Amino acid sequence: MTVENAEAGRLGRHLRLFEPGQRLGWVYRDPESLRHPFTEPEPMREQTPSGYENRAEAARLDYADRRTSALKIGGGVAAACFLLSAFVGAAMVVVGVLAILVGLARVAHATHRLTTAAGGLSTQQASLEQRFQSNWQSWQLRRQQHADAQTRWIAGLDAWGTLPAGPDTRRLDIFGGSQRSREGFLTVFGSSTLQERPLIVVDLTQALVCRELAVLAEATGMPVDVQLLPSRMAESSIVSGLAPHELVDALVEAVHGDNAEAGRAERAIDTRILTQLCTALGEDVSLARVGAGLRVLMGEADESKSLSRGERKHIADDLLNDKNKDQVRDSLFRLMSFVHPLERLGVARAGRGPGYLTCIALDFSTGSASTELLADLAVHSVTRRLATFQEDAPSVVVALGEQGLQRRYLEQLAQVCERRGAQLTFLHPHLRDAAEQVIGSGAVGFMKLGNHQEANIAADFLGRHHSFVLHSLTDTEGRTVNTSVAKTIGSSFSKGTTESHSVTRGDNWGSSTSTSYQGGDNPLSTSTSSNSGGSYSESASTSTSSTYTTNESTTHTTGDSDSTSLASGRQRVYEYAVEPTQLQSLAEFSLLLVERQPGGAVRVHAADCNPNVVLLDRVSTRSLPQFSLPAGTPVAGPGKAQPPYPTTAQHQPYAPVVQSDTRQQPQWPSSAQQPQPPAGDRAMGWPQQPQPSPQTPPDGWTQGPAPTWPGRQPGGYQ
Repeated sequence: MTVENAEAGRLGRHLRLFEPGQRLGWVYRDPESLRHPFTEPEPMREQTPSGYENRAEAARLDYADRRTSALKIGGGVAAACFLLSAFVGAAMVVVGVLAILVGLARVAHATHRLTTAAGGLSTQQASLEQRFQSNWQSWQLRRQQHADAQTRWIAGLDAWGTLPAGPDTRRLDIFGGSQRSREGFLTVFGSSTLQERPLIVVDLTQALVCRELAVLAEATGMPVDVQLLPSRMAESSIVSGLAPHELVDALVEAVHGDNAEAGRAERAIDTRILTQLCTALGEDVSLARVGAGLRVLMGEADESKSLSRGERKHIADDLLNDKNKDQVRDSLFRLMSFVHPLERLGVARAGRGPGYLTCIALDFSTGSASTELLADLAVHSVTRRLATFQEDAPSVVVALGEQGLQRRYLEQLAQVCERRGAQLTFLHPHLRDAAEQVIGSGAVGFMKLGNHQEANIAADFLGRHHSFVLHSLTDTEGRTVNTSVAKTIGSSFSKGTTESHSVTRGDNWGSSTSTSYQGGDNPLSTSTSSNSGGSYSESASTSTSSTYTTNESTTHTTGDSDSTSLASGRQRVYEYAVEPTQLQSLAEFSLLLVERQPGGAVRVHAADCNPNVVLLDRVSTRSLPQFSLPAGTPVAGPGKAQPPYPTTAQHQPYAPVVQSDTRQQPQWPSSAQQPQPPAGDRAMGWPQQPQPSPQTPPDGWTQGPAPTWPGRQPGGYQ
């Protein structure tokens, strides 16, 4: 048990669990993650305007130039005048003095300009520095004010909030977890539910996980009805107020509950026997009288005083003849064996008022057929009562044990709750058998699933998503060396013959006449000549040429190459949205609530179910408000989400109470003992049972208007 058994005054802050707002667990958020940074940039020094620097530089250069001129020109003129004054006269001295005065005047004027420009530059720089210091101090003040305001704002924020149950959540199935974690969830969820409506808890775990909730509820002043089976079955109301035919149906269904394929004949025979027996018993029908009647039919001695002598005679002689008794003897023996351990069921219920919190729990007794029968009767009783309630139906939580429950019982109860609009919650210790068949019928939550097969089933339910992952890396390095030698030898021979023949013929002829003057007696001289000739030539030639060619070549080729390649490959994979190993490694009080969104996407809400979280500082019993994150704030992606439960010792509110001996060996009265009076309840750690009241009906499931419990106001318990 995660909350110590204590008086209301010592429970203190645990009673905050009953504040309004139905919650499934706690969600942690670091308030520092909401701090907004100061975004105003730091002021920078302004640059001095270039005009001031230019004027100062110009004045400096002018001063240097005039000083140089005065030294060179003025000094030279004055020296020359003083030298010439010895020859020219005193007038030259006056001229030299004037030259010196003019140079000094120019230097003085340049000095004044330089001083003025340098002073203006210094004044401007001082003004800019003063402005910068003023702006920087103002910026520092605003930054400090922002930091102080953020600190004050964050100091007022809660670090822990709640994971609320959806407004339309009518059914919730929680799978996995340990006894401590299921006890913590029941305390957190049940206490917040009690602020809105009555609650019925059917605890079949045989670990009494409802004990913590009952202690806290009793501390607030709520009427709490705790029914322990089988040790205190006499105070139970699971068969109170049942009509004879309803009791017959419940017994037959419970007897054959472990055999889903039980024949109709067996059920019909058992129903017929019990119906005739209940008819013979008249209006006063109880399990004690039914058990006595079955013993009479079997011919066994009955030492109880449940039946009168006339009733025994009528049942023995008139209900069944001898032939029929022989035929149904097996059925009679089976019914008697099941009913006999339950004959005290509800006999001491008279005067017990209804409980705003009703806990029907199997205690630490070893498993037996009667214990399993009581578990089935408890579920049937809740189903039947819900079906006949006239007022608003309460919320129902069924904490299943290791042996589980038949699927048809779960579905019958779920159908009745859906029809009545009652909220139904199942706590399944494992995800197998009937639990695996009903997953997805409503909202689903997962706690730690240690078994790998159950974790795989849960991961399959959460679904898969596509992603691209690195699947291969290829690193190749190679070297190639090629060497080749080629040798070529060749030769060629060519021979050629050339013949030529030519004939040349020629003829020529001519005549000439000439006249010459010589003087004298023969002044004229005339001569005539003629000639003719011919020629003939013939030539023939023959030439022969032969050519021999030989060539030889050798080629050497060498090649050397290196190659290196690095390649990565990605492929699309279909991975679990939540890996099975993550479900196996959840913290003890961690809860993952699955939310199906439109389009098939899955959103998982994480919470912590430890009720001792309420003892920490900065814990709200409402959902944490949503704030916009500042720009640039990193957002956690898949696989990097901040854990909603504390990961350090200073955040772990759970301090286990050393009570192993008490839990394993509780001082409950055995089933063979007479139940203790209500005054002994507080000594055993259970809430004190309400005292009998003459105005309180004997049935804790009374139909009619919902009672107004002491201390309950319209807004809840005060």
